[in-house]
Amino acid sequence: MKNLIFLAVLIFLLSFESFAQNNVQLNINHKLGSGAYFIEAPAKNNLNHDFKLTRVQYFLSEIKIIHDGGLETAFDDFWILADARGLTEVDMGNHNINAVEKVVFSIGVDSAHNHLDPATYPSGHPLAPSFPSMHWGWNAGYRFVALEGNGGSNYDQLVQLHGLGDANYFTTEVLVPTQAVNNQVVINIDADYTRGLEDMDVNSGVVVHGDYGQAKRCLENFRDHVFSASPLTSNEEIYGISKLEVFPNPANGAATLVLEATSNFTFQVVVTDVLGKQVLFYDQVNIGSIDLRLENPGMYFISLIQEGNLVATKKVISK
Repeated sequence: MKNLIFLAVLIFLLSFESFAQNNVQLNINHKLGSGAYFIEAPAKNNLNHDFKLTRVQYFLSEIKIIHDGGLETAFDDFWILADARGLTEVDMGNHNINAVEKVVFSIGVDSAHNHLDPATYPSGHPLAPSFPSMHWGWNAGYRFVALEGNGGSNYDQLVQLHGLGDANYFTTEVLVPTQAVNNQVVINIDADYTRGLEDMDVNSGVVVHGDYGQAKRCLENFRDHVFSASPLTSNEEIYGISKLEVFPNPANGAATLVLEATSNFTFQVVVTDVLGKQVLFYDQVNIGSIDLRLENPGMYFISLIQEGNLVATKKVISK
């Protein structure tokens, strides 16, 4: 009987540790194809039509994170106004989230808030008045997506798509397997805006403001094509990682981590066990090698982090 009680307490403690509070951060990486987005960067859609974008803004709402074997954490009354002119890094707060499986969200503003007065929100709130405006009017509500620029071989054709309308409030999901490291869960999502103009004749220009035609198609493209998980290999390229290896693997109580990079970034190295418990930590790491003492047998995860962003993870087994 005592053994059963001890086992039950142990399971409870392990479950508590596995689902400890972690800070959750959602990053949207603004892209044009495989490259980073910047204003008036030349790009092509899937029809090989040329365009340059000067404005990309959109709302995300009714966000849900599916994690730890199908559990759901919903973020009620939470909106993101993404603007490709700068970084979109959103602090989602502290939650009992350890291993993320996917993120579910809608593009736009839910109907319960879409027709309210923006002036009722405090300055800085995503739904407050902004410049350029993301609000079309009380009856129509907010612009769910505002995408502007020029198309054509000489970039002399106007492109303006302002998609809106309760009927076009679409939901999508992105598989983003990631895990808490050092009490931080970082979710990286790529947004490729070349796909927002998929199957559109931008060479001849396209201007639609409303809930129909190519503006609706743009919203459908955001639902179906724009968002994807950011692969770790992309992060390694972004941070200039040319080599990240751990040897020997399996190890016999000790291993060496080798880092080579073409950039001047410094990193944190966090080593955790299978329960997510931190066992080793190194700060301000640049190129070179680190000797790791893995005294207890088992599996360990070595995470390379730069300013809260998970760059890469290596697995090592110690005998």
